[in-house]
Amino acid sequence: MIAPMEKLIVAGPKRRVHELLGELQRIGVVQIDALRTEELPEYAFSSEEEDAYKRWQRVVQGAEHALVLLGVSTEPSRPFEGELAAAESELEPLAHRADVLTREAEKLREEIELIDLYQQPVEMLAEMAHGLDQSRWVSVLPFLLEKESDLDVATEALAEVLEDRFLLAHKPLEGKFAAIAVVLKDDEETARAALSRKGIGELRLTGPFAGLSLSEARVRMRERAKLAPEELENVHSALVRLRKEAEGPLRALWTRAVDEAARLRALLDIAAGRFGFALFGWIPARLKGKVEEALAAHKDHVVYTLEPADEHHEADRVPVTLENGPMVKPFQMLIEFLNTPKYGTWDPTWVVAVFFPFWFGMIVGDLGYALLFVLVARLLAGLVKRNEPLVIEFFGIHMKPPVVKDLVFVLNAMIFWTVVWGFIYGEFFGNFFEHLGIFYVPGHTEGLLPVLIPRADTAKTATLLILVSIAFGIVQVFHGLGVRAWLGLRHGHMKHFWEAVGYLGGLTGLIIFSYEFLTGQASGALNLIMYLGFAVFVLAIVMSRLVLMVAELPTQGGHILSYIRIYAVGVAGAIMANLATDLGFALADKMGIIGILVGLVLALFTHLTILALTLMGHILQPIRLIWVEFFTKFGFYEESGRPYRPFKSVRNDAGSAS
Repeated sequence: MIAPMEKLIVAGPKRRVHELLGELQRIGVVQIDALRTEELPEYAFSSEEEDAYKRWQRVVQGAEHALVLLGVSTEPSRPFEGELAAAESELEPLAHRADVLTREAEKLREEIELIDLYQQPVEMLAEMAHGLDQSRWVSVLPFLLEKESDLDVATEALAEVLEDRFLLAHKPLEGKFAAIAVVLKDDEETARAALSRKGIGELRLTGPFAGLSLSEARVRMRERAKLAPEELENVHSALVRLRKEAEGPLRALWTRAVDEAARLRALLDIAAGRFGFALFGWIPARLKGKVEEALAAHKDHVVYTLEPADEHHEADRVPVTLENGPMVKPFQMLIEFLNTPKYGTWDPTWVVAVFFPFWFGMIVGDLGYALLFVLVARLLAGLVKRNEPLVIEFFGIHMKPPVVKDLVFVLNAMIFWTVVWGFIYGEFFGNFFEHLGIFYVPGHTEGLLPVLIPRADTAKTATLLILVSIAFGIVQVFHGLGVRAWLGLRHGHMKHFWEAVGYLGGLTGLIIFSYEFLTGQASGALNLIMYLGFAVFVLAIVMSRLVLMVAELPTQGGHILSYIRIYAVGVAGAIMANLATDLGFALADKMGIIGILVGLVLALFTHLTILALTLMGHILQPIRLIWVEFFTKFGFYEESGRPYRPFKSVRNDAGSAS
């Protein structure tokens, strides 16, 4: 549900504002909004406050930069307890050492990469030069060629400008050719330009080897190839020691600096005169006791008032936080990254919590696949236990432990329903258990456990499962439209009310008409309901003045039919799983013991491939039905709310205030 919110207004002497903000930051439940009134101007930084704000910001940036250089995350810790000057003094040497060491490590890594890349060509080119690169009279131009025909191009280019005043030598080098052109000193630039015009560029070394001749570069590379890795190892050891030494102090500095900067920045949202100030904010109604307790310590200096937020006239301004029980709250992440419901509307989280894992289980419905999901859940639970984030660099995923914990809860719900439907369908890696006689289809085979709905037998079960899927569609679409009608009536938006009521009536008539047409069965009671439904639809068009509802009604009916995908996607996966298992058993029947082993490996590989290719669809299809077919019915995306962002210490996570 959307948490009821209350408005907070605090006024008091200006000299107490810093102390009050510190207290509000400590309790971390008040979202401060900018207060602008004609009576009081907005708060203006004094020169001391502005200087302190900038300096604390520099401490934040310096600590963050140093932590990143050391490969440490910026996590809150016990804050630094000294003054601003002391924080700056402690930060400076740590940040400087981190910067110097990381620069040195990067420089050495680049040098080692250059050696790995160019040492072999330089060795070969220097050997071909025979010391001519040290001569006062001739110049040596080294270059690498992709193919042998480039040698003819180079020869022609040099002959064209120098006639016979050059020497060209080459040797094969790992599919390419290392070559040198020896020319007179006076002809060096002419030769270089001629080669460049043919797209042949001179090999120029960079970094610590820039400007060296081939002979000098060869000697230098041999020397550095031995020393640079040792130096890099020493720098890495120094970085490890610095990381152990500086991680705690840097995090403490960062924590304190972030809080101090946030507290100073919050001053700009306050209205203040010469002697007094006024502060405006929002708090969840259930947490107002926390605020009253905190403000009680200032009762001799400040006054405050709390009153419920008006959802009819202030809905656009009121921040929104969702309050759900432990069985529903983990599913909020599937809502909040899409949109924040507007204050005074409706929180659909419980619908996601009920239907998403249920439909996922109905689609997958395989005990073997459920076991694989259990392994994934165990791995993720291990991350939560060790308080480690989930990081998948390939997809750019980085989830903190609290988010991973919610993900594990959602995954466990999905696993539960996958197991339930796995028993109903009698599927374990497709029909593997049927082959073993554990599951059996009554009337066809014998075994231990009867298969209640053999969904892979489409001739017998398709109609039932399609009707069940359509029934879900009717429930969801009617529920969504019912919510829209309720919200429209509650807030006096009669156009929305009549639109929703009209679609409810029109869909009722359309469903009954479709039933009678397909079955050939009609009754007076059903016809009466159908005509009433269409009459309500026509009345709603008149009342809402939305003529386009006529064209939109079939689309609404199509949204109901869209729920057939629950069956279609699931049965397609089941048939592919059966084929994978049948393939394994076919090999076992033909090849004996070896066939059993080969069949098991091949079947498992095929199952994993099928699961990898279809899993994303199995997840997206049920959640899409909720996000699109259901959410659009009650206007979830039409109006956005403001997320609740309380003013709090960086040490408090979002859940601590809730």
